[in-house]
Amino acid sequence: MLAAALAAGVLVVSPLMGAAPAAAAAASEITLSTAEVAPGANLTVDFVTDRPSTKNWVAIYPASKPEPCDACGMAWAYAPGASGSVQLPAKDRSGNPLPAGDYRVEYLYNDGYTRVSEPVAFTVAEAPYEGPAVDPTKPIGLSVVQLNLWGKTSDATMLTEIGADLIFVEEAQSGAAAIARDLGFDYHSTGGSAGVISRYPIVDAGVVSVPGTQGGWMKAIVQVGDTQIAAYGGHLEYRYYATYLPRGYAGDVLAAGFPTEWRGWNKLSAPVTDVPQILAANEASGRPAAATALTADMATERAAGRLTMMGADMNEPSTLDWTEATADLYDHNGVVAPWQTTSILRDGGLVDAYRAVYPDPVTHPGFTWPADTPNVSVSQLAWAPEADERDRIDYIFFAPDERLTLESTRIVGPKGDIVRGARALPVSDEEIFTPQTLWTSDHKGLQAEFVVCGDACQAAAEPGDLVVGTPSITGTAKVGATVTAQPGEWTAGTGFAYQWLLDGAAIEGATSATFSIPASLAGHSLSVRVSGSLDGYAPAQAASAAVTIGADEPVAETATIVPGSQTVVAGGSLRVSGSGFAAGAQLRLELHSTPVNLGTVTATAAGEFATTVRIPASVSAGVHTLVVVLPDGTQVRAAVTVTAAQEAASDGLAQTGGELPFAAVWIALAALGLGGALLARRRLRQQ
Repeated sequence: MLAAALAAGVLVVSPLMGAAPAAAAAASEITLSTAEVAPGANLTVDFVTDRPSTKNWVAIYPASKPEPCDACGMAWAYAPGASGSVQLPAKDRSGNPLPAGDYRVEYLYNDGYTRVSEPVAFTVAEAPYEGPAVDPTKPIGLSVVQLNLWGKTSDATMLTEIGADLIFVEEAQSGAAAIARDLGFDYHSTGGSAGVISRYPIVDAGVVSVPGTQGGWMKAIVQVGDTQIAAYGGHLEYRYYATYLPRGYAGDVLAAGFPTEWRGWNKLSAPVTDVPQILAANEASGRPAAATALTADMATERAAGRLTMMGADMNEPSTLDWTEATADLYDHNGVVAPWQTTSILRDGGLVDAYRAVYPDPVTHPGFTWPADTPNVSVSQLAWAPEADERDRIDYIFFAPDERLTLESTRIVGPKGDIVRGARALPVSDEEIFTPQTLWTSDHKGLQAEFVVCGDACQAAAEPGDLVVGTPSITGTAKVGATVTAQPGEWTAGTGFAYQWLLDGAAIEGATSATFSIPASLAGHSLSVRVSGSLDGYAPAQAASAAVTIGADEPVAETATIVPGSQTVVAGGSLRVSGSGFAAGAQLRLELHSTPVNLGTVTATAAGEFATTVRIPASVSAGVHTLVVVLPDGTQVRAAVTVTAAQEAASDGLAQTGGELPFAAVWIALAALGLGGALLARRRLRQQ
């Protein structure tokens, strides 16, 4: 119709009318200011032509429309004259920014659809995803979720309820992009089964292509604060499902060399319990090779300073789950299987996030498939309807790093499972979080809570160094004594804890600043360890020098002493005599409790002595102890009362006792015995 109108000389005034394109004129062309533009940004179009018209025009078309057409163009503008420039916004006709993708600019003639020149292609780039603002000097929470979508694309509400930050999805196809769009997250997917969705920006992405996966490992470099995480999402080969063999079902083992009965998913004539055969079928899946490729790539990323983690539906149980403890559970039929894929990941330095928190497969089996999915018939969920086919085949693994802390894990999804073709309650009380949003997958998911503390966070949290003092022990280290720990000079404000040590080993319960020494420790080495702590500083410890614990002081077995009087005036003199000592022994006389030296005396050949001592005027009134110390430290004691000087008798006697004949000593001794004042021998403590 347009061609007829042109032939009749009719002017076509609307660029929305259709027409067949004509060959471009060689002397006309357009050029673009850039080959890539941001959504909604202006694109400068320079044009030149030998077919000028006031109604020549330029328009944006999607690359999917190979020819200019009515109602399929985007923004447009007139380009009058033989040359010039026009601005085209990267928008649709309603003024909305164009989505990322491939487009072209057409230069068309006189309000029609005849090309003035060849079109020029350009790209609308993805708007840079910025993600949430975070403070890299603070720890950053990272909630990681792994979930097989089962081909669904409407799980954004449920994932919001769970509280996910980094999501590994399988059986996703277009679901990864759709869920990321609904969440407002970044994502990486090639449109295959696996994908990575992230609240934090994905700054680089790629694929680790390897057999045994459904489309390879989706690899996304995720920026969390100042830390990059190489995150890998995967969906491993679902055939060669060797975990069915011990349960008496084929696992679609297709490779040559295996029984034809193992092909498909039918019930077998009998369970297969030959572990080498089971593992050979599992090896043929390619899943172990996929794990080897993953650990190699992760090692490269760790060497580059990145954290590494993965989430995957691996279609294979864990070597940590098929153990002696579970051999007779869940239709394992006595099989203990070191499943290769998880073994390779473990040997490659990765940690199973669920088993790191719940190591016991009996109390916490962690089943993720098949789930008791509501509103779905059991026939769609059970693949081995006469067996207990429950297994943990969905995982989050990570490489340990001081910047990454695992805080908790839990199963998410329905609480029940499918067992022998029927819905069943869980076998344990392990934590399973069931969202209020309708669950749509035949798998349960896994959620792990991490904390990321990168370089800036580590530096901000780096404690200072305490000034550490030199501890010491005060008091006499002897049996029966109490000694005190002195911490020494530390940073002001430091708090202390104490641990007393016997021969270098901790004494149970001895954690106070003082320690009373029991008799059993005599002769051993005693020291104290002081621990100091203060906010903002690294804790520190220091130990005192060791001291040797002295024994109880010996007591003379036969020696006795007799004061000349039971009382004496402070400042006065007292006659003291004794017997039973070694001949010629050098004896030291003291007044206790606070030792006051009263002088020395030498025992006679008969082991006796008699001497007069002066009591210092400064001695306080009261009961005191007269002590004679032998050369070996043995002590002989007798009580004596000191009275104040003003209490002296009016006859002015300033001292008691005098020179007595030796026989009088024995008379006095007998009198003391009769009066109950004979010296009682006892073992005394060292001062």
